[in-house]
Amino acid sequence: MEKNLPFIEFGITDKNYNNRVLPFLGNVDNGDLFKWYVGNIWRLLSYALLVGGIAITVAELFGDSGFIKQNLQNEALSGGKKAGAGIGLVIGFVVSIVAAWFMYSVTKKRTDQLKDQQYNGLLHYIFCTVMPRQITLIGELSFIMVLYIGIMQLVATLVGSAAYAPLLSIGEVLMSAPGIDTMREMLPNAIVGDYDNFDVNIKMALTGIIASVLVLIAYYIYREIYNYAIRIVTALIQFIPKFAIPLAIRNRSEN
Repeated sequence: MEKNLPFIEFGITDKNYNNRVLPFLGNVDNGDLFKWYVGNIWRLLSYALLVGGIAITVAELFGDSGFIKQNLQNEALSGGKKAGAGIGLVIGFVVSIVAAWFMYSVTKKRTDQLKDQQYNGLLHYIFCTVMPRQITLIGELSFIMVLYIGIMQLVATLVGSAAYAPLLSIGEVLMSAPGIDTMREMLPNAIVGDYDNFDVNIKMALTGIIASVLVLIAYYIYREIYNYAIRIVTALIQFIPKFAIPLAIRNRSEN
């Protein structure tokens, strides 16, 4: 056991120093602290997507601005619109729960993969290990959300009324990333359908489904560009010559 205080041995401080301070510094040196920190942020994100997605799906049903009040109990809507909204509600509720679970599952898997990566220094860990996987994760979550929007627009088009899509707010957050934020303006505020505009709505739905794959491709291209830029920076750093000041000690013998 290492001694903590100078000149004397004091059991309480020595014990806590060896049991708490030294292990903490060891975790800093070997990178376990940084891996634990980043991994738990990602894990909390997965829980937030699951629990938050389910909570939003349930909460958006009720209240004055809820789906039930605005569509099923709206006296201004016809019986056909209400019936279509009822079908859109059932399908939308199920699809929203599945989407929340799927986003959680993807994030959980990427978190487990990140945990298995080796630590080769903080800079390498952040820029070469975490960042590429973070780009991938955002791309996969964005793919799920855009596909979700396209599917729900297709449902609304087929039933000719509103469809329940409470997870639109999550899509707005994901689409705020640089380089993809222009698509944020294309996200609808609500998912509605009308048989009078069937051709327009079906095109919107199919465009959303196709765009989901394009979003995923775009993020994978971003990751490749990022990795290429990192390799260039690494090569430039290695190219920088190491400067050294030559010193020589000469012994002079005097006769």
